[in-house]
Amino acid sequence: MKKQSYIPLIVAVSIVVGMAIGFFVLSKGRNNLNTSYSKSSKINYILELIDKEYVDKTNKDSLTDDAIRALLTELDPHSVYMTAEEVKKENESLKGNFDGIGVQFRIIDDTIAVVRTVSGGPSEKVGIMAGDRIVKVDGRTLKNITNDTVLHLLKGKRGTKVKLSIKRKSVNHLIDYTVTRDIIKTQAVRYSGMLNANTGYIKLEEFTATSHDEVAKALADLSKQGMTQLIFDLRDNGGGYLDQAIAIADEFITKGDLIVYTDGRFRGRNDAYATSGGLFEQGNLIIMINEMSASASEIVSGCVQDNDRGKIIGRRTFGKGLVQEQRNLPDNSAIRLTIARYYTPSGRCIQRPYVKGDPDQYFEDFINRFANAENDADTIKHDEKLKYKTKKGRTVYGGGGIEPDITLPYSILKRSTYFNSLFKNGLIYKYCFDYVDNNRNMLKQYANGKEFLNKYKIDNTIYNNLLVFAAKNGVEVKKLSDKEAQEIKQLMKGYIAQSLYGDEYFYQLYITLDTELQMAIHNL
Repeated sequence: MKKQSYIPLIVAVSIVVGMAIGFFVLSKGRNNLNTSYSKSSKINYILELIDKEYVDKTNKDSLTDDAIRALLTELDPHSVYMTAEEVKKENESLKGNFDGIGVQFRIIDDTIAVVRTVSGGPSEKVGIMAGDRIVKVDGRTLKNITNDTVLHLLKGKRGTKVKLSIKRKSVNHLIDYTVTRDIIKTQAVRYSGMLNANTGYIKLEEFTATSHDEVAKALADLSKQGMTQLIFDLRDNGGGYLDQAIAIADEFITKGDLIVYTDGRFRGRNDAYATSGGLFEQGNLIIMINEMSASASEIVSGCVQDNDRGKIIGRRTFGKGLVQEQRNLPDNSAIRLTIARYYTPSGRCIQRPYVKGDPDQYFEDFINRFANAENDADTIKHDEKLKYKTKKGRTVYGGGGIEPDITLPYSILKRSTYFNSLFKNGLIYKYCFDYVDNNRNMLKQYANGKEFLNKYKIDNTIYNNLLVFAAKNGVEVKKLSDKEAQEIKQLMKGYIAQSLYGDEYFYQLYITLDTELQMAIHNL
């Protein structure tokens, strides 16, 4: 495993900066405000004026937040202001752990349904079980709940307590538990495993503070199992910490090769080079990307592409080549300000075009890619001024994301409208969750997830019951192709395995249905 001493951590910098507070003086005449102010204090003057003179009552804090947001939109789409609550959520998602009660949940029929308890976590320790419904929190009956509501109620500082009232099947009364919150670790590597005798697979969700450690562990484990070639899946990975992207790329690239460099008006150029001892510097390598792969994902895929280390397969990435630094403010809010651009080893910045002051246009352009998905035309007009060469002399372009070496068109993902309705409305998952809930005793005959996958079958009765369930929930039954019917049965088995034994067993089935992944295997 390589060291992680590269460019200093950019996103996580926390520097308290002062906020100038403007003021005004009321003179003898009514509404006669002191108009002597510098341009730097103009915003504060206007906010004070509105607060003291505007015809209706206003919220000064809210107006201040809106003014800061409007100011930052004049810079670029990725310089943003975050409230204290938004900062807290973002930090929790990236640091690799949070304080909570240790359950995976889904909201089903306006109720918090426990999918699984975290092994060794606070909820498991007190006796909460998969299938339990949380109907009260601290005596409050839950109604019209959302994911944000649940997280607000269940998360909290380590050592604090929360009282949960649980409805459990076969028990006629509510069961009360008092759970003491504790540190809950999150996983950036969603799944890793062997696809065949010599092909390893790693799915990385995001670049958190623990991502490199998790990827390094996965690489080491897969190597012990005989891995000689690897598919590294960065689809839908929106990025995260820059230092983690550098450390992960370093596992694939030989000593002395450039991984990435950043350059900013006040920061100068900072280069990150590969060190020795990478865990997978040899062997066939494929990086999977799509339109939701951004930032740190583009650093890794751009590095591999420019150094001709492996193949990039999928669809053009988001196109974010700007580096933000976080500055914390006295009220725990923060600004993430763009302080540099990053460049792939060939010298290209993959930031796609934007119009200052018009972030809506920037994101609308991205959304339009989906609107035109069926055309399978996802290339951009190349600017010859943004032409660059890889290590071996291949032509690549900047200015619009990482374009794959092998494109996987949207068309391979197409399914029938009926199939999509079942899947997107969550009906397959919901049916399977209820099925597990109603048949736990029967399903206990399988000693572990491996035995379940080997022996359990989705018969036609269970499958047809799903279609009846879907019809009752507003999705009219229509004929599916034999292929789609088999895919649904495989998904059903995967969801049941997930509820009983965890995500690992779902992914072992799901990857067999992943058309893009199967095409990547074919291109190794």
